Amino acid sequence: MTPDLIIDLFKYYARFVPKNVLEKIFVQLAVTRFAGYDEIRTEVMAHPNTLVMPELDAFIVSVNENFVSERIKNSSGYILFVEYGPFTVDHTVTEGVQEAIAVSVVRNFSDSNNDSINELILMNKSWTLLDYILQTMGNEQNELGFCDGALVSAPVKVAPVVPSSFYGCGGWSAQFKKINTILL
Repeated sequence: MTPDLIIDLFKYYARFVPKNVLEKIFVQLAVTRFAGYDEIRTEVMAHPNTLVMPELDAFIVSVNENFVSERIKNSSGYILFVEYGPFTVDHTVTEGVQEAIAVSVVRNFSDSNNDSINELILMNKSWTLLDYILQTMGNEQNELGFCDGALVSAPVKVAPVVPSSFYGCGGWSAQFKKINTILL
């Protein structure tokens, strides 16, 4: 059985997001929900609050540029943005499925009366939040004894997010591979 790789990304990173922010994500009317919607909601809302970062104001896992743009424009705090990219798939070997993942923590930089010191503080806080996620992933990977995969592969490439290229938001983005095994 093929695992739900994209849904699993959403469920994993939702653990860092406050419940009131998650509630805003589940807005689909009952009559238009696809199969599995309610199960995903129930599981995500049942996560313990042990990893929650209260600074997060939005959580986005999407490749839909219009959706991403609207969610960002309607956020006034820090945003956790998870972007999935290309996969490599080899069902004949252990750890044969590798997902390119980018996890970003950004914040709108268009605040009026901002200066370079405020920008430095915002960038530092974005880095602190992102690093907390990366450290948690590394710790969990070691604790869970991933023998057929990895939550995060090293090295992790971390780069600044430039406001002019990301809807006026700045922060940090970590790029890495998540490794899975899906044998035939």
